[in-house]
Amino acid sequence: MLKYIKNVLFAGLILSSTAANAVLIDFNTVIPDEVILVNFNSTGLDWVYAGPVAPEEFGPGSIYAPSYRASEGWRFATQVDWSIRPDWTDFVIGSAAVTPVASYSDHSTYRFASEYWSNFSHVDLNDAAAGRITNGLDIGSLDGVWETFYVRDTAQVTVPEPSTIALMALSLFGLIITRRRR
Repeated sequence: MLKYIKNVLFAGLILSSTAANAVLIDFNTVIPDEVILVNFNSTGLDWVYAGPVAPEEFGPGSIYAPSYRASEGWRFATQVDWSIRPDWTDFVIGSAAVTPVASYSDHSTYRFASEYWSNFSHVDLNDAAAGRITNGLDIGSLDGVWETFYVRDTAQVTVPEPSTIALMALSLFGLIITRRRR
């Protein structure tokens, strides 16, 4: 009963807060790299701080599951991924002084993407600093107002091999010579 009252009071606080009145940015708008930890510590994983609660914790619109942005490759972190996840301080931009408080909404000093996953426009750094972080599925709490991190494999840019470039150049050279003969 106490847990229910706590959640109702928290939901009321969130709903009455101006920080929670954001509009969800549609899944057709790609999350910009500026709010993502791209290839975190050269692990081949990108991390996003998705929001201040677990998926669907307060019903639809709280935080969507990573499948909402599956076209971008987002997924739940596995146990192996989770073992090398970033700390909340890794999302700090540059050398900004960021204090772990509730309802943090300054995008100029901190990387988070709650507007891309929910109707929230903030994250609760005090929860993240205390270790209350979930992958949204099977790690951490899904009903204790824990912060949510999602992961994806870093996109690999393929660079053609030198032999491919040489073959293309040779083909182009042959085409030019053939056209000049005519």
